[in-house]
Amino acid sequence: MMLLKFLREERMIFFIKEFVKTELGPIFIESPPFDLDGAYEDSRSMTPIIFVLSPGASPIEQLISLAKEHDMDGPRFKILSLGRGQGKIAEKMIENGRRNGEWICLQNCHLAASWMSELERI
Repeated sequence: MMLLKFLREERMIFFIKEFVKTELGPIFIESPPFDLDGAYEDSRSMTPIIFVLSPGASPIEQLISLAKEHDMDGPRFKILSLGRGQGKIAEKMIENGRRNGEWICLQNCHLAASWMSELERI
């Protein structure tokens, strides 16, 4: 184990994954496939579905397909990337979405972490 302290972080992660895979099996290092349909079925209209993603991952294509399946595509499905100054726009989109039965997708929520607590009052 002393050898591990000299490895770069990304190499150490690789070796640890290989160790776990060999000793416990691949099920312990593989993420289960994402089930958007199941998440949708478990959700309610006033409860958001929150995606915690790895870098480079995006469920947008799956969301667009789901929206089409439920006749929510086009103007009834709105996407907003959060960032500086987008909080007020997001609030209006959510309020309008609630009134009109629209789906609102907020992306890059990590860029508006301080604003996230505002969602509770909307």
